Amino acid sequence: MRILVVDDSSPHRRMLTAIFGHAGHQVLTAADGEAALALLERESVNAVVSDVRMPKLDGFQLCRAIRRDARWARLPFIFYSSVFIGGPARDLGRDVGATAYLDAKDITPQQMAVELERLVERHVRAEYDETLGRLLDDVDFARRYHQVVLDSLQGAGREEMRDLVTESKRALDTVLSRLDHERQALAERTDRKVEAAQLALLKELGEFLGDRINNPLAVIMASAQLLEMRAPSSATSEAAERITTAVSKINAVVREIASKSGEMA
Repeated sequence: MRILVVDDSSPHRRMLTAIFGHAGHQVLTAADGEAALALLERESVNAVVSDVRMPKLDGFQLCRAIRRDARWARLPFIFYSSVFIGGPARDLGRDVGATAYLDAKDITPQQMAVELERLVERHVRAEYDETLGRLLDDVDFARRYHQVVLDSLQGAGREEMRDLVTESKRALDTVLSRLDHERQALAERTDRKVEAAQLALLKELGEFLGDRINNPLAVIMASAQLLEMRAPSSATSEAAERITTAVSKINAVVREIASKSGEMA
């Protein structure tokens, strides 16, 4: 895991870097919120551990800025402070979007690595469940949409287009079945750890489910426009190639998700 430690105290940064590094994590550091935001523009991290009181941009302002950027809206953000530990500070931390607010007087630096791993695992699992549910709904919608389009493609001369949409729907049926199996496996194993890589794969799958496979009507309309300029077989082949490419990518990602899930079982 890549952790960004944000603290204006160089001894604190060195201490947390040593602790997280000893636990097997890669650590990046920043001396204040401005430096942290600049670093996030260049580097990818799995979690942020931040002090509150810092110059230029303090911890509250940093967390607020991170949550306002879609790229980092779900990035685990943990406050670790020995000064701002009262109720109002915790409430503000929660309201600006912190994942957790840890009191340095209650949790020793040596306990931080274990606590951070626990918080990030819980966060990743929750986001995975949420993403999986949303993706299942999207795939089911696309599958039913394909059936509606198929029912409308009756009559002579539409055989190639029906075959095209049927192929796409068949792929969606397979994806839906595999994702539903993953959801059932998660429900049965509530203690199963979900890796950040699995979450990234699931999000990648959602990206692949774009208009070319989610919107069969758009594919048909695009092909109809091509028909005005080219032979029907050429237009249909081009549409088929677009769908086939998307289906291949989708199936590859689903297979990788299934593989990683099996490794973690």
